[in-house]
Amino acid sequence: MLDATTAPAGATVSMRLADLFASAEDEAAIEALGAKPLEPLLAIVNKIKRNRDIAPAIAALHAAGLPVLVDLQVLRDNRGNPYAQVGPAGMGLPDPGFYGSADPLVQPVEQKYSAAVSEWLRLTGTPAAKLAEQSGQVLQMERTLAQSVLATESFTVMQTPDAAKVAGALELEKLLAAHGLKATQVAMSGPGFFQALNQLIAKTKPDQWKTYLRAHVAREMAPTLGKAFHEPWVQLYEVTLAGQTAPTPRATRARWALEARVPEFLDAAYTQRFLPVPRQQRAKAIADAVKASALAAVERATWLSAEGKAGARQRLETMVVQVGSEVPDNVFDDLRFERDNLPGNVLALRRWLMKYALVRARFAWPSEQWQPLVAYLPQENRLLVTAATLQPPLLDDGGSAADFGGFGALVAQQMSMALQAWNGADAAAWSTRATPLIAQYNAYSATGGVTRVNGGRSFVQNQADLAGLELAWDALNARGKPDANAAKAFFTGWATIWARQDKATALAAAQATSDHAPAKWRVNGPLANLPAFAEAYGCKGRVAMQRQPKEQVALWR
Repeated sequence: MLDATTAPAGATVSMRLADLFASAEDEAAIEALGAKPLEPLLAIVNKIKRNRDIAPAIAALHAAGLPVLVDLQVLRDNRGNPYAQVGPAGMGLPDPGFYGSADPLVQPVEQKYSAAVSEWLRLTGTPAAKLAEQSGQVLQMERTLAQSVLATESFTVMQTPDAAKVAGALELEKLLAAHGLKATQVAMSGPGFFQALNQLIAKTKPDQWKTYLRAHVAREMAPTLGKAFHEPWVQLYEVTLAGQTAPTPRATRARWALEARVPEFLDAAYTQRFLPVPRQQRAKAIADAVKASALAAVERATWLSAEGKAGARQRLETMVVQVGSEVPDNVFDDLRFERDNLPGNVLALRRWLMKYALVRARFAWPSEQWQPLVAYLPQENRLLVTAATLQPPLLDDGGSAADFGGFGALVAQQMSMALQAWNGADAAAWSTRATPLIAQYNAYSATGGVTRVNGGRSFVQNQADLAGLELAWDALNARGKPDANAAKAFFTGWATIWARQDKATALAAAQATSDHAPAKWRVNGPLANLPAFAEAYGCKGRVAMQRQPKEQVALWR
């Protein structure tokens, strides 16, 4: 998917992805465009006549997809709420300490950067006689900004009007508006940078600002342009700074940029191609059934206090369960790429990033959709299941009871862990029910030999495994008692998750560090505590796979 320049019919997001990669591979089209993609950006710069025109020009460049001078991002706090963060940018060297350095290893880097700036200025209209003067002006402005970054505190959260005062000449609120943002608070990284920027906007001549912005427009766009612009960028950033012997293919850079900046675009393409809608809907229905089962288990729990039940109910009822990518497809409707216009595509992508920054923050995931993950985020009360998880054999399109034993039990174990925030008597009651699991697992052989499972270290996960199976089994039974084949399929679904082979030496070593029991006991350990398993497989009397009723641990049944 990440290498393709074509896509299956109907996979609209993948088609857009393929168009972007095709434009990155079309060197002839890139050369034919020449400097034309810069013309609308340079037109913005050339409108600067007075110092008061500088801030509007910066905002206009941001709105056009070229975020010069200031880094502006929309991030999420630890409760999942979006917020705006502004910080220093506008320096072409990767570290502010590179400017004016006395280090003989660093000094040549600044010299090579100065040469690259000079070439970009030449290509955008500076006469040869003025190249040294104008490239020197650009470097001097960057040195001023670099010194302010080195000397300033790192991070301050401010009310937006207060932040606007710190960055007064920048007209921060208009810059936020250029990104489509209205924020009551702003996290400002490096307030000293913005104070230095104020002085530069107020006191530096408009023509010098035009030179600086022209150089940075060329620098920012150079990776997407023809050889004349591209080669100085490659020599500076990839050869001198990265130590590469050959330039990175543009398509590879495009892929890296997407992975770092727009993971939800790749997520949507993956989901569209590899997660059929009926399967995703079935997964959501199973998750809903498991949540209903957990609510019912809370209500019938005689050992829970009224207060404990209310808290558990509240956590479950307000829990957001996201199954596969839920970014609305229409978010990508206006993200269109031309197969022969890489510079235009990059600008279009940046504009899209700004337009949907808040939407993207709300739907942000801690993992890509192509990475298997079922996880509960306690601070957000959010349970996430990636699209890669919803693949056979864990969940297929046949719709069997195995889906509840596999996928349903994984969802249920996370929900059960979310509920374990008991206090007082409720905590004591849960401990009484769960603590015998420690002795059970301590008695199991981790390796088939003398090394035992560390039941104390794996206690939390062992509780979750048993609770997950109890709740998932109840969810399946809520649809009607399963027949013998369906019951066996449920337990086979759980066992299939943990099918693996481990060396005995690895298992032995893991008992000192791992929070999980060996795979064998993640299957057999909880099943031995479930009467439903014995009924499904006809286990009678004293058998290895079923404990006697008085020895069984019951958490939610």
